Amino acid sequence: MEGQPYHMRPWDEVLGPAFGVEEKDGHCLALIGKIPVILPQEMAARLTEAKGQRIGILRTDCDYRFRLIQEGTKDAGL
Repeated sequence: MEGQPYHMRPWDEVLGPAFGVEEKDGHCLALIGKIPVILPQEMAARLTEAKGQRIGILRTDCDYRFRLIQEGTKDAGL
């Protein structure tokens, strides 16, 4: 994965297709869309299962929240 990995801060969210996952220095390095993102190693299995699917990851004050975004899902504001 090219480029500097992104370290999420509390209340950051990344959205996009999960393209790849690898281990790096005890963390999970995931390619989400065009962005390499550093995540906790515990997320590697879920990200691997979601490869090719559109996902969202939200970092909260205390953990990370993972979701699959289904085709046809509309935003609450629409």
